[in-house]
Amino acid sequence: YTVSALTAFVPARDFEASLEFYRDLGFVEVTREPKMSRLKLESCEFWLQDYYVKEWAENTMLCLYVESLDAWWSKIRAMNLEAKYGGTARVLSPPHEQKGGMMLQVADPSGVLWHFRENR
Repeated sequence: YTVSALTAFVPARDFEASLEFYRDLGFVEVTREPKMSRLKLESCEFWLQDYYVKEWAENTMLCLYVESLDAWWSKIRAMNLEAKYGGTARVLSPPHEQKGGMMLQVADPSGVLWHFRENR
């Protein structure tokens, strides 16, 4: 059996704001369908849906493994998330040591939790 990919579906309370947030992070829209968009960053991708259930969004967590957490931290700070997205997108924790290595946490405009972890 061969597997080529596993793709998550991510909810969006305000689809256009979420799309802008992910574009700001560097994701590129590769497919647009009614009420959803497939976003890609290098070899990582997911579907952003124009669909929202608060409990689902606030219980969704994704982890992006990166080469340099310092570089991502600089990028995320420069995005000025809370000001740009009216407090809906925000940094939840700056880089810190956690079991398994360094990480930082960010919430998207819908409350989806993103863990950025440094590859080791």
